[in-house]
Amino acid sequence: MQVQRFIEVTNRQVMIELPESFINHRVALIVRTADEAPISLPKQRRPHPEIAGKGRTLGDLVTPIVDEGDWDCLQ
Repeated sequence: MQVQRFIEVTNRQVMIELPESFINHRVALIVRTADEAPISLPKQRRPHPEIAGKGRTLGDLVTPIVDEGDWDCLQ
């Protein structure tokens, strides 16, 4: 991917010269103002301190702990 940045826009039209590697290719143009604050990602969630660290992993994460014969819903 190639990126071109513009410092200042003085009117509504902007003419850009693309590199030769863009010839005969489709391009996507994304335009946004540099003055806007960047999009912030949501903060990572943490468990409540009273339950943090009290969970345990029993067995394999992919295969069930109980036999399939014990599952009524599969019949």
